[in-house]
Amino acid sequence: MRRTRRAAFGLGAAICVLAAGPAPSQAPGAGVRTVTFFVASDSHFGARGMSELNRSIVEQMNGLPGTPYPAEVGGAVDTPRGVLFTGDTTDNGTLEEFAEFEAVYGRDGRDGLLRYPVFEAIGNHDLNRESPIKARSASRHGGINYSWDWDDLHLVCLDMYPDGATLDWLQGNLARLERDRPLIPFFHYSIEGPYSDSWEPEEKAAFGDALRGRNVVAIFHGHEHRMGHYLWRGHDVFRPGAPRHSSHYFLVVRVGPREMSVVAWNFDRRAWARSWTVPVLR
Repeated sequence: MRRTRRAAFGLGAAICVLAAGPAPSQAPGAGVRTVTFFVASDSHFGARGMSELNRSIVEQMNGLPGTPYPAEVGGAVDTPRGVLFTGDTTDNGTLEEFAEFEAVYGRDGRDGLLRYPVFEAIGNHDLNRESPIKARSASRHGGINYSWDWDDLHLVCLDMYPDGATLDWLQGNLARLERDRPLIPFFHYSIEGPYSDSWEPEEKAAFGDALRGRNVVAIFHGHEHRMGHYLWRGHDVFRPGAPRHSSHYFLVVRVGPREMSVVAWNFDRRAWARSWTVPVLR
């Protein structure tokens, strides 16, 4: 059972989700390091005005460490391990546009304006008849589907969305993990809500089945150009905004020993906008 607490600040409301139940004999997550990362999406290089806006986003990302979180979250932003980028790096799927993405966001925190590693998924705008960006992104990460660990957190990039081939890859990847290992999947397409009909209900059901019994901390996706949160099959799902259109946010995520805080940063106002805090089993 979950109960929620809401508190207002900034441009929106903070939502704190707490797990009910008896206190454990030993604090969960004792000795586990806190992991901080950012989530952004839909840079759309090649579209009008995107170069300038994305450079502003990266400049603000570079300057955020040390910034106090809202009082409801507490503490200050640590240096992030990296940036999850949930697709649509380009507007027309050309290598020239992707070269702009690489110049601004880089790859390893040393080869672009961004000072942190970036891990991008493929978006529908990254595809065209030749789709050269898929091969380019695969060369950067070893595949379109790929995974890595930040301490005990296991992160998996699932292409544009977990279709049959990606789901087969995911099941093989998860088969090598303990079932209680904290897991963070991310990809481009929405699961529910507007613009979520780009993949079939049967594919979503199969993805949900693959996650059943797994310790899913959160799922991140882009595509909607809209910041927010929802629950899907009991999993917390978050989406950042985008420089294109009007939802001008990216997410700052802090995964601690017992809870995860997700805080939206408005890069127009250069201010916090909304937060969510959810329990974590570590």
